[in-house]
Amino acid sequence: MKSSPMPTDSQKSMSIEEARAVLWLGNDYRYHRPMGELLDEGYLNRSRLEWAAKNAYDPRIMQAATVILASIRQATPAPTPKLPVPQSAVSQLSALEVGMTIEQARATLWPFKDFKGMPTGMLVETKQLTLKDLGFAIENAWDERVRQAAITLMAVSLGQVVKEPPPPAGPLKVLSGGRSYTVRKETSLTLIQGMVMGAILAVCAFMIVWGIISGMSRPSRPTEIALPIRVVGWIMALAISGGAAWGLKRLLEWTLGKLDKQIDNYRQGKEGEDRVVEAMRRQLDGNWALFRNVTLPGRNKGDIDAVLVGPPGIWALEIKTFAGEYRNIGEQWEYRAGKRWKLHKPSPSRQARDNGARLSEFLRADRIKQWIEPAVIWANRPNPPLVENPSVAVWAFERLPEELGNLWQTKTIPEPDRTRIIEKLTKLCQQPEEAD
Repeated sequence: MKSSPMPTDSQKSMSIEEARAVLWLGNDYRYHRPMGELLDEGYLNRSRLEWAAKNAYDPRIMQAATVILASIRQATPAPTPKLPVPQSAVSQLSALEVGMTIEQARATLWPFKDFKGMPTGMLVETKQLTLKDLGFAIENAWDERVRQAAITLMAVSLGQVVKEPPPPAGPLKVLSGGRSYTVRKETSLTLIQGMVMGAILAVCAFMIVWGIISGMSRPSRPTEIALPIRVVGWIMALAISGGAAWGLKRLLEWTLGKLDKQIDNYRQGKEGEDRVVEAMRRQLDGNWALFRNVTLPGRNKGDIDAVLVGPPGIWALEIKTFAGEYRNIGEQWEYRAGKRWKLHKPSPSRQARDNGARLSEFLRADRIKQWIEPAVIWANRPNPPLVENPSVAVWAFERLPEELGNLWQTKTIPEPDRTRIIEKLTKLCQQPEEAD
């Protein structure tokens, strides 16, 4: 009788501790860590583990994913048998969640002609607005508040029980870590602009004085041709001074034009960041905290444009206001130059991912394990980029309310962890700003 072959390492049983210690696949250093850490941070979910259990090239990763999945299934409680639901509770179970209270919906002003500026609730009660009109507002209204009001009042008109939002938790908490990178660059370029202008004017003044002195200088010995020489000297001095003044004027215009363009770009970046913050103030309440211009400790002194912390998670936000036509394919960003697309560096997607990794390391120093979701916000309103298979989420400013509304569909952070994270970031932002 043949003896059965010895089991290989991948076929031996693996404990849950050994499975959690197996390094995850991939070449990215941020994810090449123990699977247990990535599971605790929320990066590894059931779908990724199921994929690894079937398709991973490394047999140890495949076995570890299988073991972790089994432990998750064992920890999941068995479903309890369904009991008959009383008819009186059916309406409560099928309540429709809406984004505003009924009173807020009634007070919302109708934006379309004929009844423009009148309270929507009164128009519905007096039958001046039909369900068809409300449906039109849901499909076509530009204002998100009008669409929400139309949804709420339509549900009430159809007899649908609505679940109104809980009382507001106050306004969005916004804290800044100091001057943003765009503001610092704008200030430094303005200072350089003033220094260049002063230096060029000083050179012009020197050339004029030198020309006058050269023209007034007399020969050491008077001769018959002293007067013609003096006239020629005056002409040459004036010509040199005029040519130097013209050249310096052109140099001044070119230099100041370049600096003006850079200053204007940074000013637009600051305005774009302010627009995003104001949009978030309108959409989010006191359950959320927004930290601006976050500078993490370490050798990399680049700041994170914004960090958004809320019940569903944490987002490292890279806010861009580039002028022109841009597109994003995967992690690569390009801009149109004439009829060609040219590569833009650095990649905003890469910046957002790197900032998320840095923030994750910063929190891990206090044993806070939390996955940071990167995102790029395109703050230019009229010209959003073309996006194809992005490696990082790209939120256009026009769709920012919808993007923020979708955040609630993700995993919720436990309240104690969220409090610790907010306290740590608050303390970081309140530190004195280092001099440039």
